[in-house]
Amino acid sequence: MFESKDERLKKFVHDEMRKTLLSVGRKLVANGGVEALSARRLAVKANSSVGMIYNLFGTMDNYISEQNVLTLSELYEQMRKVSMGKNAFNNLNRYADVLAAYIIANPNLWALLYNRHLSAGAVKSSMAEARIIKKIDLLICWQAVGLIGDISAKEKRVMIKVLEMSLFALSGYLLGNKLNENSGINRRNLCKLLMNTYVAGLYSLR
Repeated sequence: MFESKDERLKKFVHDEMRKTLLSVGRKLVANGGVEALSARRLAVKANSSVGMIYNLFGTMDNYISEQNVLTLSELYEQMRKVSMGKNAFNNLNRYADVLAAYIIANPNLWALLYNRHLSAGAVKSSMAEARIIKKIDLLICWQAVGLIGDISAKEKRVMIKVLEMSLFALSGYLLGNKLNENSGINRRNLCKLLMNTYVAGLYSLR
């Protein structure tokens, strides 16, 4: 269907406002924590209105979901760019390093994701979030398969699901007060420990 000049202009303005609202919201969360994000504060900081936010995103839940997609996409891109060697065990630990480093570098953005979709009793992930999470799972799964050999499609599906639950559950510990910078606990090694324990468990079941 042919779009008029006014329709194209309106769509462009809306797209730019969406980008602005997402960018401003990320800064609010990154600098002030999850509690710093509200529709009213976002509208003020973005020189917009609460009505515009709901017009563009429908609900704040939808807005937060789009923020989480950005967070997961950033993590995926960092993991995807990791240089892979021939040793699958070492590759898995490289992924664990990237995961831990990303969470530690972006604790508030990760907390937004964790609180909404990864903690106990959280709401179901959106389709867009689920697609990115699966892409992350598959990166790790392929390396795990390199360690334990061929597995059936059913086993692979179970493997991905368990991996997703385990790794994201660990992220809660990386955000916890008990693992602050002065605790003396090596967070990266904690990620590696979980990853390696998981792979060892899979191997022992074969």
